[in-house]
Amino acid sequence: MLFFALLFGLPFVAQLSPELALANYFYSAGSLVFGGGHVVLPMLQNMLAASISNDLFLSGYAAAQAVPGPMFTMATWLGYHSLPQAPVIASLIATLMIFLPGFLLLVGLLNAWQSMAANIRLQGTIAGVNACVTGLLLSALYQPVFISAVGNGLDMVLVLLGFWLLRSLRVPILLLVSLYVLAGAIFT
Repeated sequence: MLFFALLFGLPFVAQLSPELALANYFYSAGSLVFGGGHVVLPMLQNMLAASISNDLFLSGYAAAQAVPGPMFTMATWLGYHSLPQAPVIASLIATLMIFLPGFLLLVGLLNAWQSMAANIRLQGTIAGVNACVTGLLLSALYQPVFISAVGNGLDMVLVLLGFWLLRSLRVPILLLVSLYVLAGAIFT
């Protein structure tokens, strides 16, 4: 009940303060994600477009990719930069609100999960959601990441080289990130 009360109630109080608006954005994103944090990237970018530049958004995405942990850690970065008058409070609100829906659903469905997972119709629904998530992940890779980060042929060569280094030679991610920070400094 609390999950749905927040999902449908926060939009009504969001205009009362910037903090409530931020809570609404991140709770909505956390409620609508299936398959990982990448799926909500376009949604978050669209919601925060007035307060976060595209470069700042992509910097947060790159930082979240470079550290261990869930993609939702990007919420802390985005929250911090969304409300310059209260960055620490905003980062705490964003982090709490993006993780809260998952915790509420976990607690609410924990006892019923086994019987739900055995339901044939629900299995088909979950398979359909998983197919949609795959499309959303490809969409999130393209917009905002690919179209913002790959601007010319050299950028594309660097993307393909990085993919090859990671997949074929299994270059450690920290080394790869360091190499690409250096490449960014050299080529920009």
